[in-house]
Amino acid sequence: MGRVVLAVLVSACVCVAAASSGGAAPSAPARERPSLEAYSGLGAWISIYDKRAWRDPEGAVARLSAHGVHTLFLETSNYRQRQAIVRPSVVSAFIEAAHARDIDIVAWYLPSLADTARDLRRALAAVDFVTADGDDSFDSFALDIEATLVRSIPRRNALTLQLAGALRAAVPDDYPLGAITIAPVGASPTYWPTFPFRGLSRVADVFLPMAYFTARTRGAAGVRAYTAANVRLIRGEAGDPAFPVHPIGGLTPRATPSEVRAFVGAAGACGALGASLWEFEQTTAAEWAELVPLARPAAALAPAAAAATC
Repeated sequence: MGRVVLAVLVSACVCVAAASSGGAAPSAPARERPSLEAYSGLGAWISIYDKRAWRDPEGAVARLSAHGVHTLFLETSNYRQRQAIVRPSVVSAFIEAAHARDIDIVAWYLPSLADTARDLRRALAAVDFVTADGDDSFDSFALDIEATLVRSIPRRNALTLQLAGALRAAVPDDYPLGAITIAPVGASPTYWPTFPFRGLSRVADVFLPMAYFTARTRGAAGVRAYTAANVRLIRGEAGDPAFPVHPIGGLTPRATPSEVRAFVGAAGACGALGASLWEFEQTTAAEWAELVPLARPAAALAPAAAAATC
């Protein structure tokens, strides 16, 4: 383990312990939230398995731009991969193409939590990644927290907070960090009970719940209720009724246009920063049409004050 990574992990453990000590330690002053522009408006997701997009990053970004996408969320690696950055030359091309079309680009990585030192190195590899010409980089980074290799829930929670805290400690205060989280409504009680939303809210600036409504409900009314309930519950767990949220809906092959319309409406009623569907390559023309209210130039949804109507 590198000395820098070790030092950051040790520092994070101290911070997490202090935050969990029931108030025995003096609380740190509240950290000012950085700009969350990269999480506003309409988003689109590309994983490392989307072969068509990775063969032609410029073409993929051109299609995103045509649909008014504000932010591309690009997977840089996951714990199953050998490389910290998969196909770095293509990642570089994605960044350059996105910024050439005024699209923000957020890196995301799926950690195992079984090796937090490696997970931290790989997350920081994305944060620190620069394009081939050395002049450009990602606008933000989001940690995809869903792996269950660590079977003990208390230990999984502790490792999640350790990794997230180490990442927060390693980046500047004004660097925006996202946390891609579970959607608690309707989730199996054995999957991840007591997900650590409260602890994560101290180090992450925005939550991106995987609110895949096609796995939980059907019909516009069901989708609207499911999406809003997830946002309300997550904010309640975070202890902040206006905590920044960017819900991810889907799955695109199974969603109907009316369900997508309901998802977009619920995100707006809850004052979400933005919203997106999983995932880009399988989004249909009819679904894109329903996503128009999220698109630029109206890059943001209702202000956080609208959360009261959620």
